[in-house]
Amino acid sequence: MKRKLILVCIGIGILVTVPLLAKAIQDARHAAHTIECQNNLKQVMLALHNYHDTYLKMPPARMLDNSWRIRIQPFVESSVVYSLYRLDEPWNSEWNQTLEFREFHYAGKPPEPMRKVQASDLVPGNVNRDKPSRAYWLWQCPIERNTKSTHTNYLMLVGDNAFGLPEGGRNLRDISDGLSTTIAVAETISEEISWLEPKDFDVETMSFQINDPEKMSISSHHPDGPCAVMADGHVIQLSPDLPPEVLKAMITINGGERIVADENAPGGFRLEK
Repeated sequence: MKRKLILVCIGIGILVTVPLLAKAIQDARHAAHTIECQNNLKQVMLALHNYHDTYLKMPPARMLDNSWRIRIQPFVESSVVYSLYRLDEPWNSEWNQTLEFREFHYAGKPPEPMRKVQASDLVPGNVNRDKPSRAYWLWQCPIERNTKSTHTNYLMLVGDNAFGLPEGGRNLRDISDGLSTTIAVAETISEEISWLEPKDFDVETMSFQINDPEKMSISSHHPDGPCAVMADGHVIQLSPDLPPEVLKAMITINGGERIVADENAPGGFRLEK
């Protein structure tokens, strides 16, 4: 009888422990995905600031039918892809679309150790779609990753009164509402936009409801909401409870609103009159 009672207790313990352990593992996975996603956005914003330091303005969302994402590539890392990318062709030309999947061979002897590889050192070879896309390494949220896809989950907020200008470069001094409360780049769950495509959040047509299932919106599958990087470089998560009017104020650069972090407010932020 005693032995049977012990076995019953062990069985109950297992039934209780296994679901708790599974939940702990799932929570840890979600946390790791969020941290990696936030790090991606920090790299993107650092590259944007370095671009700004060089050209005294942010890159336009669209320039000669190419995206700002390819324009900041040299500031993310030394990239052979950027060196061989054809800016005089549209983003979806055959060459530009297949460049990141191409194999490269040295034109002569491999360069000496510690010397940076130059575009002139390489001869483009065949397209190999078994290799991970460039987008996989930086432009995709870890939850949405796909080695064969060139889609991006990170879009700039674009409009006359938003961080990004459709056809021109924005100077950070134009952001009178404050860099720390102005969203520059944010997540979307859409997998239909290539990282090379000059397409982003259009503030005139997008939804200001987080995770809106009906329209283009800032969205993600993170349990605590999508990540967004502010113009000063710090990253936050936007709660699905954030009121649309507060999100709209966080997107405009010169609306004169005062945005206050408040843990008791819906979504953690409120407008101060």
